[in-house]
Amino acid sequence: MILLNLLLVAAIGASLWEGRIRWNEAQAQRRSVLEAKLPRAVAPPTAPATRPEAPPAAKYVEVATNDLFSKDRNPTVVIEAPKLEKARDMPALPVIYGVLGLPSGVKALMAERAGANSKSVHAGDSIGEFKIAELDSQSVTFLWEDKEIHKQIEDLMDKSGRSAGPASGPQPNAAAAPMNTMQPGMPQMQQPQQQNNPPPPPNLSGSASIGGEIGAPGHSERACRQGDNSPPGTVVDGYKKVLVSTPFGTNCRWTPAQ
Repeated sequence: MILLNLLLVAAIGASLWEGRIRWNEAQAQRRSVLEAKLPRAVAPPTAPATRPEAPPAAKYVEVATNDLFSKDRNPTVVIEAPKLEKARDMPALPVIYGVLGLPSGVKALMAERAGANSKSVHAGDSIGEFKIAELDSQSVTFLWEDKEIHKQIEDLMDKSGRSAGPASGPQPNAAAAPMNTMQPGMPQMQQPQQQNNPPPPPNLSGSASIGGEIGAPGHSERACRQGDNSPPGTVVDGYKKVLVSTPFGTNCRWTPAQ
């Protein structure tokens, strides 16, 4: 038994010795690897890379003209000429048949053109395409497309000889209708200069131009007949023809001559 134990101790001691030897060899090999100095490697000489050749500008034309994302892209520059709006011609100015000064202001009997329906207007009203900016007994100022047109009343008076159409606007009451209604074919409102200096009235015989009495029986004034075209101031059978300007037109009547 003692011999067996001694053999076991000797085997263990031999194993330990062998293990120590192998461990020392491993450490020596490790140190030799870690402490080994490698030779310095020398890099080979490098040559500069060849610079690519720049493509000419002509090669970009196809890219610019055949762009997939913008079909209207092309190298042609289109310069559009500015559009010039043709100036619009100003229409003919309205015609005037008379001017009347009232406490509320000056009013005029106007029509868009000779022979058209007339109406009573004052400053601020519109007649056709024109707006009346200012109006007095001698002149009138129109507005047309931000332009001012200043004219004298006498320059716009209708000298064509055609009578104006029916005046638009409120009409007088029934009692005053015979006095304020314009008769077809009668001369229109005259200029103040012509009324102040009428031509010498001719004396006519007969009562063909005198109508019936106006108002109550026995009234001294008479109405004008339809188609009466005798000038103002005509005297017939002791009656004198008178034209009175009103906002609704021209009133024709025969009054006793003095």
